[in-house]
Amino acid sequence: MVDIDKLLKDAENAFQLTIGGVRLPNGTHLTNVRIDTPEDERQFHALMAAAPPTSTSQGTKAVAVERRKEALLSALAATHLADLERAGRDKKTVLESRHSLMLLRGIVGDIPAADLTSDHCRQFFDEVAHWPRHATKRPEFANLAVREVLAKAKTMAELPPAVATLNKHHQRLSTFFNWLKKNKHLTENPLHGLVRQDKDDAEEETGRAFTQDELDAIFEPTAYVAWAAKYPHRFWVPILALYSGARVTELSQLYVADVEVINGIAGYHINRRFAGQKLKNKASRRFVPLAQPVLDAGFLRFVEEAKLAGEARLFPQLPNNDGGGFGKQMSKQFSAYLKKRAVTEAGLGMHAFRHTLATRLARAKVPLQTIGRITGHKGEQGTLGKFYIDEPTLAERLAALGQFVPGVPLMRYSP
Repeated sequence: MVDIDKLLKDAENAFQLTIGGVRLPNGTHLTNVRIDTPEDERQFHALMAAAPPTSTSQGTKAVAVERRKEALLSALAATHLADLERAGRDKKTVLESRHSLMLLRGIVGDIPAADLTSDHCRQFFDEVAHWPRHATKRPEFANLAVREVLAKAKTMAELPPAVATLNKHHQRLSTFFNWLKKNKHLTENPLHGLVRQDKDDAEEETGRAFTQDELDAIFEPTAYVAWAAKYPHRFWVPILALYSGARVTELSQLYVADVEVINGIAGYHINRRFAGQKLKNKASRRFVPLAQPVLDAGFLRFVEEAKLAGEARLFPQLPNNDGGGFGKQMSKQFSAYLKKRAVTEAGLGMHAFRHTLATRLARAKVPLQTIGRITGHKGEQGTLGKFYIDEPTLAERLAALGQFVPGVPLMRYSP
């Protein structure tokens, strides 16, 4: 026995409804009715309104009224992630999307996607603001469900996620919700009812520059050479980062063929020309001149050594096993080195070189547009996105790097 009014309400509020069989009061017998789209809902509503029930005592029955399992968040999230992989999206993008969707399901429950509302999204952001950093890797949260992790984290003195992290969750959920809408599981994106923090208030490039004392500790000759002796990338990547502000992944993925001399100026391409290379955005594509101290340290000699050894990549000992980029291991190794050098502030790592160069060049009155052309900062590129070598400003950029004074001596490379 079923309540036809309730059935109508269910049909109005949720798509992907399957009715195994129902006999209406006027004698009409319906079987295997599926409501997949808004148009299906309207037609079913009209049909039910044309045959109103008199009372449940007339024996109206419905069999197997249920929402299909494939309409639940868990199943649709799996399909969405498979679509991202099929479309060739970066493995890191897929991994991060899986994390956001896991949190969504853990916070609001494995509900039918059609039930999602703006209130569910508000609930998500209220709760995810308590999600502890690196929770999946921390033993105190091992084997706990999402809600259990959040409950425990609320009793601890945990730092809140960065604004950039929350905005990334917003972006990934919006991509998923738009996908649901295109596949007719939703009529509207429930995030549209929420106010997102202004991008101007959410600084993309988080962190700070190294202090002079920290630079002195990092490049102290005896300690640095001892740490770098195991792999060439340990010697060169921090030096290149110091004198270019390039991101760790941009440097770790360099190929021998990326190093060129253009108009008499030696430098290297940051681009997506070879296997495994990636760019953060269009503004990242650029040609970075090599500062004179880097040349004096023997960088071109190292490049020639790699070429003679038959290596395609400059730093072949850096792997990209999970598709997250060649810089992942470099970041870990450098972070471990920082701790040994008593540079222990949480979150401080390779990215601080980027801030160090930009900050000191700005203090030296180098124009922001020139700094942006060196570092690949978004919004400072002009035509650089299209003409990535930008030959007319190449000498200007090299001169700008000549004004960068890090205050630490560089050791000469030993093959």
